[in-house]
Amino acid sequence: MNDLFPKEHFESWLKAVEKSRKIVLGTHVNPDGDAIGALVGLGLFLKKIGFEVTLVSPTRYPEFLSFLDPGHEIVVYSQDGQTAEQAIKEADMIVALDVSGFSRMDALGKIMLNSKAFKVLIDHHTDPVNKEFDLVFSTTRISSTCELTYRVIKSWKADAVLSKEQADAFLAGIITDTNQFANSVYPGTFRVTSELVAFGADTEFIYDQVYRNFSYNRMRLMGYALQNIRLLPEYKCGYIVLPLDVLAKFGYSNGDTEGFVNLPLAISGISVSAFFLQRADHIKVSLRSKGDIPVNGIAREFYQGGGHLNASAGKMEDSMEEIEPLLKKALGTIIA
Repeated sequence: MNDLFPKEHFESWLKAVEKSRKIVLGTHVNPDGDAIGALVGLGLFLKKIGFEVTLVSPTRYPEFLSFLDPGHEIVVYSQDGQTAEQAIKEADMIVALDVSGFSRMDALGKIMLNSKAFKVLIDHHTDPVNKEFDLVFSTTRISSTCELTYRVIKSWKADAVLSKEQADAFLAGIITDTNQFANSVYPGTFRVTSELVAFGADTEFIYDQVYRNFSYNRMRLMGYALQNIRLLPEYKCGYIVLPLDVLAKFGYSNGDTEGFVNLPLAISGISVSAFFLQRADHIKVSLRSKGDIPVNGIAREFYQGGGHLNASAGKMEDSMEEIEPLLKKALGTIIA
């Protein structure tokens, strides 16, 4: 861990923690496994050692991640803004997890940004907005925010012992954000995974909850997605489009399309995958790739987003008819 950040980072962390009693942890809109895992894992640890901790998410997490929050302790800002705002007002420290900046929290982020609390960022995405925080733990040389958060804890308290619930939370984030150890995996990822298993993390339980716990509607929707993969052989690309009427037909719920972006990559000869999910006011874009194909570049240039080399996201506000022309234009900049 010390090779990732200078010792001054940990000295600053220690001073801030020593002055804090109430801590608020927050994450991004439409949180995924890494976001909720980091939120719960760090939250449980801080509570265990005596801090008053409030966990806040801008929007509700997918139902299949509810096993990480059995007591429903995460405050969902879109449903209970008053509780979240009061906690932020009283906070001595705010820790933003799995975001590059407060803008990824929408309205919740604006409130956190205006707080007088000491602000910390723990994240593994590109281009952190350093100016918004008093202390930044950010690096792309790590698998996930969950791995990074765990390593911050161990650098702070080397003899820290995690509960099974904390270990499960962190490992769930690592498993989901690496696509089951297929992407963004480093030697340290397996060392941390081994330590989490030693603390009691149950890999079979996590896998069952995350990958074998879907609704019937979700499985039918995945069938539709598989049947409607569109191929662009000249770009080695496969993509999926799910418009609003299709989502309604299959009773779509938040989180039902988790992992769909990876489906085209299972096709021989396909090295880039794109997934387009229509929302009321925009189209959510997810991008994946194999090898050294940099989808983060086209996410920034064409889709108002960003991310990692092989896993990025963004959005488009054009019509559905513009999906393929824009995708071809974007792919033309990275596929020879």
